[in-house]
Amino acid sequence: MKSQNFVITGMTCANCANTVSKALNSSDKIKEATVNLATEKAKVIFDDNISDQEVIKIVEKVGYGAIVNDKKHQEKIAAQARKRDRNLRLSLVVATVLTLPLVIAMFEGLLGTHYLMFLHDPVLQLILATPVQFIIGWRFYVGSYHALKNGNANMDVLVALGTSVAYFSSLVLAVFMGQKNALHFESAMVIITLVVLGKVLEHNAKEKTTQAITRLMSSRVKMVHTEDGDVPLEQVQIGDVIQVFPGEKVPLDAMILKGKASFDESHLTGEALPVVKGDDETLFEGTVNLDGSIKAVVVRDVNDSTISRMVELMEEAQASKPDIQKFADRLSNVFVPIVLVISLLTFIVTWAVTGVLLTAIMHAVATLVIACPCALGLATPTAIISGTGLAAKNGLLLKNANALELTNTVKTVFFDKTGTITTGEFELSNFDGSAEDFKILASLEKHSNHPLAQAVKAEKTYDVENLKEIAGRGLSAEINGRRYFAGNAKLMEEQGLQFEESTDTVIYLADDEKLRATATFKSAIKAESVQTVAELKKAGIRTVMLTGDNANSAKKIQKIVNLDEVRSNLSPEDKAQIVQETPHSIMVGDGINDAIALASSTVGVAMATGSDIAMEAGDVTIMGGKIHKLIDLFTVSRKTLRKIKQNYFWAFIYNIIGIPLAAFGLLNPMVAAAAMSLSSVSVILNSLLLTKAKL
Repeated sequence: MKSQNFVITGMTCANCANTVSKALNSSDKIKEATVNLATEKAKVIFDDNISDQEVIKIVEKVGYGAIVNDKKHQEKIAAQARKRDRNLRLSLVVATVLTLPLVIAMFEGLLGTHYLMFLHDPVLQLILATPVQFIIGWRFYVGSYHALKNGNANMDVLVALGTSVAYFSSLVLAVFMGQKNALHFESAMVIITLVVLGKVLEHNAKEKTTQAITRLMSSRVKMVHTEDGDVPLEQVQIGDVIQVFPGEKVPLDAMILKGKASFDESHLTGEALPVVKGDDETLFEGTVNLDGSIKAVVVRDVNDSTISRMVELMEEAQASKPDIQKFADRLSNVFVPIVLVISLLTFIVTWAVTGVLLTAIMHAVATLVIACPCALGLATPTAIISGTGLAAKNGLLLKNANALELTNTVKTVFFDKTGTITTGEFELSNFDGSAEDFKILASLEKHSNHPLAQAVKAEKTYDVENLKEIAGRGLSAEINGRRYFAGNAKLMEEQGLQFEESTDTVIYLADDEKLRATATFKSAIKAESVQTVAELKKAGIRTVMLTGDNANSAKKIQKIVNLDEVRSNLSPEDKAQIVQETPHSIMVGDGINDAIALASSTVGVAMATGSDIAMEAGDVTIMGGKIHKLIDLFTVSRKTLRKIKQNYFWAFIYNIIGIPLAAFGLLNPMVAAAAMSLSSVSVILNSLLLTKAKL
């Protein structure tokens, strides 16, 4: 068996991804296939005696395209993506320009004014509508064909049917019946324009998803110090001996052969405190050597090292994220066939009763027009556009529409600690020593880059001599001819000094004879953390903190913030597993180490004050790092879903009242067309009200 990644082209919705997945998995030669709609990729495991081209043919047979996702095809993939995006944006511009005059005419008709009579000319309307319907909208006909061929009735079917009925019924009214008023070409055009706008926004979101993974890969070291000199990362193999000097990133997962140093693992654990490592201990790719020279042996190559595994986990998490099928898509599977049956029955019964073909056609057309699901196609996208606008106005950037729908289902909120509940910085909470001791400690720590050192500051300090960094322990220096030591418990042990070991985060100060002082530190908790957790708990939502920090530190923060639960000493994989096992959850984080959990949760919420990779892995970004904005996300979600439900009411009230009237010949196509247009206008205006809402 072999594994290969393919870029899938032509997918527009979840049904498309399901169709491709079903086609691939039904083949006897393919063991497993996972199709990711967000990244437009498929991971396929298949017999090594069949070619990539045979896999591609399976995809093409169900109406989609596939390109092998390797270095050889990268330029072709990029060129196709650029062409698709360029065509989509051009389609949006052209559709908007052609649609605007008819929208103006529609509103003028509703207001009863006649200042722009030339816009009501059926010939002009036909000229403007035709390219939108059959050039811009051709993609929906193609999508409908493939959906119906594979036994689906997706949004493409809905759009193609609704706009076709609107277009052709207007054409019949104008050409064959000489009607000049109550035409509804604009309904078809507005739907196509808004759906194309949605596609543009969707592609932007997908680009950001792939950028997160691209940036993670680009953060890797390019050249590695080996015994044979500096070589490219890709050429380093398991068993090669490498060197990592102070200030450098660890290039690959490796085991230390010689040396000791402090390592910044914050991009993995999210914790600011460095970790001291020595002989036989494992180093992880991407961690930073702070203060010692290390010789190590590579234990995982470039394809299996930490960053590669993180990328793979992120892609799997995104692929397995529950894709909530939109109400309109589900409804179209039932509604569209029912409308066609009712219209056909109306035609047959009317012809049988009256014996007049024209009357039967008129009744059937009126039934189709009044039942045309144009407003249904607008109900969700217009509310989502307004909802995302409201969110942005209040400091919430949403990457996809699913986040608004899914937030309303959330029962548990997981918080990262550092940078989310806390500021990511340390503050001095207690100093057990004299003012002179504090001045000495500040004099030493001003020469250190250690995170704790930044919290020890004094207005006046001594000059120091013979400063020496002790890897993984602390530092020493002479002040006025006397040597002092500042560091952790291990440094005190090595100096043979008696001290009382603390479970807190501390720096000890000593001289050659005795321990002089102890500085205790704590993570600074964000002021709004307590209020945010209290409001979530009041709403019946469980609050849990996931951290790589020790249990003692975590419990202290739990007590202050009043969290329901804390889980400590966690790796990024541990966090992701906990989140994956908890349905209806939000993960809130800010670091690279949170990226997998953010992608694994029902809704991932990233802090804008954190890493770009976390922001792009999440579904929502909180600007300014204000955690209380999480409450606003729930409010926007609730208001948007309420607006969508209201839109469905306006979309269907005309159908419910109008279909029986049209079927019995009590509603002519002109009135039906007016009612259909009014339902669309009602939906749009109702959605626009959301942009004015107050949180």
